Amino acid sequence: MGHVIAVVPASGGVGASLLAAAVAVRAAAARRSCVAVDLDVVAGRLDVLLGCEEVAGWRWDALADVAGVVEGGRLAARLPVAEGVTVLAHPVVCGAEGGRDDAGEARARRPTGRSAGFVGDAGPSHPGEPTVSRPWLDIVPDVVTGLSRSHDVCVLDLPRDPAVLEAVAGLVDALVVVVGADVAGLSAAARSVPRLRSALGDPHALTAAAAGSGASGTTAGSVSPSGVVDPWSDGPAEAWLVLRSDDRLTVEAEDAVVDHLDLPLVGVLPRDPRAADDLVAGRAPGSRGRGPVVRLADDLLLRLVSMEVAA
Repeated sequence: MGHVIAVVPASGGVGASLLAAAVAVRAAAARRSCVAVDLDVVAGRLDVLLGCEEVAGWRWDALADVAGVVEGGRLAARLPVAEGVTVLAHPVVCGAEGGRDDAGEARARRPTGRSAGFVGDAGPSHPGEPTVSRPWLDIVPDVVTGLSRSHDVCVLDLPRDPAVLEAVAGLVDALVVVVGADVAGLSAAARSVPRLRSALGDPHALTAAAAGSGASGTTAGSVSPSGVVDPWSDGPAEAWLVLRSDDRLTVEAEDAVVDHLDLPLVGVLPRDPRAADDLVAGRAPGSRGRGPVVRLADDLLLRLVSMEVAA
C-alpha cells in the first residue's frame, strides 16, 4: 500500500489545496506513481488547480454505486491525468458560484462551479459550514483504499469537516494541517486542531484542549531517527503543521505556535506571487520545478515518504 498524505486547512484561504496539488505534482516529478483525491465536496476544485478540469474522465459522481474496495489500477485508467498525477475530483454544476480562494481573485477568471451531489443536510460540524452526505462518506474509504494500493503516493485534499477525516483516518499515514500565522488563523486552529486530532484517532485531543493545554498527552504515530514517518507504526497517524505566512517568521514565533498547537512544524508556506497567473494559465502548482511552494512540497515528501527530491 502506498503512502497516504492528507492535507487539511485549519481555516479558509490558507492554501491547503495548493499545497496538496504541489505535493502530488512533485511526487510524480520524482517518478513515483501518484493520485490526488479531492475530498472537499462543497468547494473542491482540485482539478482546476491542477489544470485538468476540462480533461475527459471520471469524477466522483461516476462512483456513486461503488460497493467494496475498488480495483485502483482500473479506476485510475478512467481518471484524468495532469502533470503525471492521476486526479479524482468532483463534478461541476455549470454556472453555479463557488470555488477556492487559493489564488485570490484570479480564480474567478477561470471556469468556476459548485460540486454537484453529495452535499448533505444533516447539519454542519461548525456553525455556518455545510457538511457532506453519509452515502458519499460510506464509499470514500473503499475508493481511497483501492487507489492507495495501486499508487506509490496518494494525496488527499480534505475539507475542514472532521467527519471526512474520520472516514479515512485508518488509511492516512500523515496529516498536514495548514494554519494561517495571523491572529484569526491561530484562533481558528486552536479550535479546529483538537477536533482534527480527535478525528484522526487521538483519544486525548479534545480533553487536553478543554483543559486549556496544547498537549494531547500522547505521541501520535511514530517517527524514525531520520525524521521519516513510519506508516506501519501503531496508533494514529502523525499530524504535522505548516504555517501560512506572507512575512518571515522568527524562530521564537514559530516555537510559540508549535507549543500552542502541540504540532511539529514541517515548514512555512509563503504566498507565491505567481500562483494567480499560474491558475489562470492552467499551470499546476509545483510544475515550474522551483520556488517556495516546490521547496516545501519536496521537504514534505522527504520527511513523510523518504523520497528523493525531483530534478
